[in-house]
Amino acid sequence: ETILEKHGNPTNNLLPRLPELQDVWGHPQVRSALGSILGHDYYLHLHRHCHNNMPGSKGQGMHKDSLHNSRFAVDENRRHHHTRWLMAFYYPQDTPVELGPTAVMPQSQYLMGREPFTDDDELALTGEAGTITIVHYDLLHRGMANVSDKTRHMVKFLFTRMSEPTTPSWNHTGAEWESSDDPQDAIRRHMWDWHRGRVGETPIEPTASLEELVGRLSDESELVAVNAAYELSSMGKAAVPHLVNALGDERETTRRYAMHSFNRIGEVAVGGLTDALDSEDAGVRARAADVLGDMGLRAASSRDALTRRANDEDETARNHATEALGTTSQDTDAATETLGNTLASDGNGLVRRNAALSLARLGKKAEGAIPSLTKALRDENHYVRGFSVHALRRIDTPEATDAVLNHLEAMRWD
Repeated sequence: ETILEKHGNPTNNLLPRLPELQDVWGHPQVRSALGSILGHDYYLHLHRHCHNNMPGSKGQGMHKDSLHNSRFAVDENRRHHHTRWLMAFYYPQDTPVELGPTAVMPQSQYLMGREPFTDDDELALTGEAGTITIVHYDLLHRGMANVSDKTRHMVKFLFTRMSEPTTPSWNHTGAEWESSDDPQDAIRRHMWDWHRGRVGETPIEPTASLEELVGRLSDESELVAVNAAYELSSMGKAAVPHLVNALGDERETTRRYAMHSFNRIGEVAVGGLTDALDSEDAGVRARAADVLGDMGLRAASSRDALTRRANDEDETARNHATEALGTTSQDTDAATETLGNTLASDGNGLVRRNAALSLARLGKKAEGAIPSLTKALRDENHYVRGFSVHALRRIDTPEATDAVLNHLEAMRWD
């Protein structure tokens, strides 16, 4: 409260203002929990905020956080189901429901809208002082009404996955999938496999023919359409031409749902998506790049095509191709030169931001980009600067370390 009274909300400068919070995020139990979800080399993102809920507030409406702090979406709405981003909420004081804690809508992270959820499904995240709640970045949530006479404080931090999952990062003894009648069971089967690095191992049984499922991608019910996408993925190569065609559908929702299908299909879909990278339609090129990036290492054979698209004349296509190189190329330095050049010379701040993040995800494979990353420490975009610091830290050579320390010594806030 003293910091807020004297300086106002420190927003992204929360840690410099209150460095003791680093002890919270550095606690072994917290690090273990975050690592179980994001892999143990996750990144403490530079975006953070102190959320204050004043006495007498009426509460917020349910919403999802802006993608501007994580990734910019194709067609404004496309979100990734894979867990590459999460939020953590920390309460510095006892927070009963009267104080207006954050409430979430369980199971809402894989759907854009409120269907099929009701107000009765809302879960209040109450807790004693020191409580931390880890939340999927795309979960519907809101600040509840504060009916007390005290201000409720909560600090929100954002965390990012650096490495694509190839093995489980948690104690997975007895890791057999237990089926349920839940309408999102197919999505969960895929997520279970993805987190274990075994995409497609747990079968998904289609409930209709290929043609019927393709038709369901345009269903007015989002739950029906998303389920159809994951059921289509079980049909493998046969579904690919239909799904690639859907990338150019006139309906934004149909395009969005179709894109989820590729998550599970894997390598047999890469050829069709790579061809789509050469479409005359810039929107199709951007969607194909976005899908390949979401597929990660299973789309490794698309690296050369994505490298070409990283120089696309269309900024959106260029942006998503640049982002995709960070997930598809983590086992090679093949994308390092392209990403370094993009970081050094692209006129779009968002594209440079994604180039820096992709280089951070390449880790030691990005050593050849040290000069570009060092220059980027003075970029006008604060995300470019922050991601470049982390990229140099992950490269971890004497040259990279010197660049980071020289920068941080100059920027030290006294």
